[in-house]
Amino acid sequence: MKVEGKLDRHTFVRISNSEIINLKKVTALDLTLSGTIKMTLQGGTVCWVSRRYVKKIKEALEL
Repeated sequence: MKVEGKLDRHTFVRISNSEIINLKKVTALDLTLSGTIKMTLQGGTVCWVSRRYVKKIKEALEL
């Protein structure tokens, strides 16, 4: 079983093939005109949502 399947899907979400983030740690979102999403996490870490996962992220965040 994949790690993603063991995590709470309302708290943890995949944003790219190599990253799963904790939505409770997101401090800022920046939706760009090109359709990508920049996420800033606690501690200042910046992550970019792969275009493949943008729809899934928007659904998870109810955007």
